[in-house]
Amino acid sequence: MDLLPISLLILGLLVIALDMMVAVFITPIGVAMVVMGVLLGFGVNFNESFVAALISAVVTYILVERYIRRDVPDAGKGKYTFELKGKRGKVVEIGKEHYIVELEGDRWIALAEGDKKPGIGDTVEVVDVDGVKLMVRKV
Repeated sequence: MDLLPISLLILGLLVIALDMMVAVFITPIGVAMVVMGVLLGFGVNFNESFVAALISAVVTYILVERYIRRDVPDAGKGKYTFELKGKRGKVVEIGKEHYIVELEGDRWIALAEGDKKPGIGDTVEVVDVDGVKLMVRKV
């Protein structure tokens, strides 16, 4: 058997799996590779396989994009993180290395500064912002 169809199939599945882990929205590319690998494996000529792969990528893009737009909430609802400095919120969840802080109706990932570690329900103040993570201290 030819190496190209198997390589495309494996590479396509790896791209889809990678997209599930890092969310960079490359699933349509992975689907196109899988479709092309399967079709080439079954003896369909390259041109027809290529067109079918392009069509499958476009269809996948449309379906996945609509699903993502509908089901993924906008974190922060358009707020700029630098505007949060000095604001106060409550700790609603504690993870291994971070906290989830509810602030102005939104939930944010936060890291605690200082010796006092906040617990669930404690009020915290935003002292700094690192990207989309808040640096907080217990009030």
